Amino acid sequence: MNLVLDAQVFTVPYISFIVGLLFCFLGRKLLGVIVILFGFLIGYTLGAVLLADIMGSSISSSPWMSWVGGVVGIVLGLVAWQFSMFLIGAVMGLFIARGLLPEVSGIAHAGIALTAGILVHLYRDPIIVLLTAISGAYIAAGSAVIMMRMIGFLDAVGINSISSNAAAAIVIVLTGIFALTGYKFQTRDINT
Repeated sequence: MNLVLDAQVFTVPYISFIVGLLFCFLGRKLLGVIVILFGFLIGYTLGAVLLADIMGSSISSSPWMSWVGGVVGIVLGLVAWQFSMFLIGAVMGLFIARGLLPEVSGIAHAGIALTAGILVHLYRDPIIVLLTAISGAYIAAGSAVIMMRMIGFLDAVGINSISSNAAAAIVIVLTGIFALTGYKFQTRDINT
């Protein structure tokens, strides 16, 4: 915790705070948008270079390559996102099956892994809600402590350093409050 505060990872704490709260309270709904945005950006930049190399031309001579790369990046991002949910469940299912049922055949392990993958793929919302609430809360809490230092609040209450244990404790408490509130807010419309 102190490492994050010492380095002041959140260089623009006002924006980081708002983004953290948005992710904490709307993460499940924003995750698809984030995947699409990053898929486009990666495809637009890196995919265009790869496409230009494959076609033997340059990006400057064919500006449409960046846009094609961006669209391909969106599609690949969405496919990878869907597949990753299944893959996470399958790996966990295989680990549990091999750990709890070592004497059962490999086909049964594969069946359990396949079933677990399908279940995680189908019921991913509660997991996504939990993870986005925690990560968004952490971003917001870290940004809040940095803003508290900027306005002099930490000095006023006797916390001389942002890297102190007291500042880290404030981040932990704020993260817990934001995460719990964000989780409750996001789960109000899903059956959990």
